[in-house]
Amino acid sequence: MTSGKQRESVGGFTLYVVAVIAGVLAGVVGTAFREALVLANQFRLNVVEYFHQWPLIGWVVPVGAAAIAVAIARYIVVRVPESAGSGVQRIEAQVRRQVTSDPLRVVPAKFVGGVLAIGSGLALGREGPTVQMAAAIGGKVARYGKLNHDDQLTIQAALAGAGLGVAFNAPLAGPIFVVEELTKTIQFRVIVCSLLATGAGVGVMRLLIGGAPDFAVIHLDQVSVVGLAVFVLFGLLVGLLGAAYSKTTVYFMDLFARAKAVPLLVRAAIVGGAVGLLGWFLPDFVGPGDNLIQELLIGSTPLMLVFAYLVVRWFLGPISYSVGTPGGLFAPLLVVGGAIGAAVGGLLNLVSPTTFGSPIVYVLVGMSALFAAVVRAPITGIALVVEMTAITNQFVPLMLATAAAMISATMTGTEPIYDTLRHRLLATGSPAAIE
Repeated sequence: MTSGKQRESVGGFTLYVVAVIAGVLAGVVGTAFREALVLANQFRLNVVEYFHQWPLIGWVVPVGAAAIAVAIARYIVVRVPESAGSGVQRIEAQVRRQVTSDPLRVVPAKFVGGVLAIGSGLALGREGPTVQMAAAIGGKVARYGKLNHDDQLTIQAALAGAGLGVAFNAPLAGPIFVVEELTKTIQFRVIVCSLLATGAGVGVMRLLIGGAPDFAVIHLDQVSVVGLAVFVLFGLLVGLLGAAYSKTTVYFMDLFARAKAVPLLVRAAIVGGAVGLLGWFLPDFVGPGDNLIQELLIGSTPLMLVFAYLVVRWFLGPISYSVGTPGGLFAPLLVVGGAIGAAVGGLLNLVSPTTFGSPIVYVLVGMSALFAAVVRAPITGIALVVEMTAITNQFVPLMLATAAAMISATMTGTEPIYDTLRHRLLATGSPAAIE
């Protein structure tokens, strides 16, 4: 007869095997999604370049294509409501037992809808869809493994971390995200499963497409003592801007929802067409924004162009998210944060290049601080920036500014963005919600 401890040991072993298997599958799907978005973005740029041969009428094709693609992506959400938006808020609600787990149909819906929406130029990130697809895969594998409901939720949370790790090639940020944002608790099984799933997922991703960091950054010198004090002030400023950015995101979501006089898919097509038109004139300004971050991290972008990036992306991200197509918030946040850092660092550099440090450091810090101000997951933000850039000697300014951003953002009284989105999700009375 098997004792209770033996049964627990067997159950624990199965849990860890499931975490690895699901992590491998999430790595394959997440990598395919990454590569599909690269191809879609390049296709968009090629189409725009080709039709510029006819400058007076050529714009009709990319604008019309973007409108149709976004409308189709939104129609997918109509058919599969679980695939709407980022998906992170749904995983948080599932872990808290507030909604039921996603069916596996969310994976193709999120994949195809995300490629259409992000590939058309909407300023959305790959991480939200990847997190939700990975969690759905984890839930399915856990059910095949006959795990109990608590262990199924553990696997879903762990696989969400694996999805984040695969999306950003950031294996450490994945488990940190699970503990800091999803579960907000430190549990042995959750941590071990997150490490196993993320390690397996990112390992597969690196095997398939390589392990180079997402962004290339030159060597950066240590920041002076005076510079560190400035970074605290910079973090306080970014925290206030983060609260404003959260309000901007919610404002455009409400605005899109209120325009009921216009049919839903027509609204989506209008936004898609408008983004397509912007992409006709400024093709590098739209899309997820990895190209903009890399440009800012080179450090040679003219200051006026930096401010143009900041203004355009400040509104483009929230407008894009308001449509409700599959797509995440993290990547657009990093672009805006990097632009804030480049703007402030560039201005300080005009005053004294030696006192305040390289503007590139401000780009890194701006990315992390704005992420923390909006999401309220500071350690995740720091880990993401460090792993995506492979810069490990700037922890002190990152820590000081990110902590300061958390303080000032919290003092404004605004909620973390995913708390707001989760509350909105539960208020819709979705049939997936648990009464």
